[in-house]
Amino acid sequence: MHLCDQEKKEYISCLKTSGHKSEICRHLSKKYLECRMEKNLMAKQDMSELGFRTDDKSQESNMKIQNEMQG
Repeated sequence: MHLCDQEKKEYISCLKTSGHKSEICRHLSKKYLECRMEKNLMAKQDMSELGFRTDDKSQESNMKIQNEMQG
């Protein structure tokens, strides 16, 4: 398995189950990008430069929606 493959698979799976509504999978997108930066697979950037906010409350609601769709 390659670096960050698990995070990528989780994100892609979320996109498929959500009907490609990326806002629902935003937390997984962030997790994947953070993994890539930690493993030096991409340049390190502040997450705010990539469109994420540190106080992103929508992440909680997106996770809730995703859990409802899966269960």
